[in-house]
Amino acid sequence: MIQKHLILIDEQPQATTLEKIKNILKKDGIELIYKEINPVSYQKRDASGNLDFDTENFKKAIIEIEYFKTSGLILCDYNLIAEVVNGYDVIKIIRELNYNNSKKIFLYSAKIEGVISDILTKETDFEKQKESLAKLIDYNIEFIKRDGYDQEVIKHIKKEPEFDFETELIRWFHKRNHDTFNYLFPKYEGKSFGAIAIELESKNPISVEFKKELIEQIISYLSNLNDLQNA
Repeated sequence: MIQKHLILIDEQPQATTLEKIKNILKKDGIELIYKEINPVSYQKRDASGNLDFDTENFKKAIIEIEYFKTSGLILCDYNLIAEVVNGYDVIKIIRELNYNNSKKIFLYSAKIEGVISDILTKETDFEKQKESLAKLIDYNIEFIKRDGYDQEVIKHIKKEPEFDFETELIRWFHKRNHDTFNYLFPKYEGKSFGAIAIELESKNPISVEFKKELIEQIISYLSNLNDLQNA
């Protein structure tokens, strides 16, 4: 059975819907592993006694999810804690934690039509509005309605490829996050595997060079083994 991972952030329990999604996917040979996070658990009082959001502890909770960096999908409700934190704030935090930018984050709301304008109109200055719009695009958000979000999730998970070499490579680098790389590719020497995983996700020229060299080394290694067996 193929394993898929999902993280959901909502101030209301979603276990019933998540179990429904899990059971439907199971029929297609997919085992869904999910984690719910309730932002209400990360409320705190500031020095003046006002309600605030404990961003650092929230980040810690996200990072401690074993499959955070390789999760196929993250979903977040927009309306979380009024005047304290909303779903867009949470997505900004998640992107700052280097969740793969090529992976969509689903943002849902009962009134999703007004969410984009709500985000942009928080800035009154035109230049800041343009900057907000650029960030909104860069964050790779899929805006969906709360009602029926389960169908969107099922569709998204089903269309993910069963196996992708690059995705699997990145997954293993994230899995060995704290190990240090000291072989094969001098430009990455001394870097942690986790830092290299982020480089690989960015698809910059050095990471592309590394992937090409890695494939060349693997083929060379397999050829040498084959020659030894045939000797």
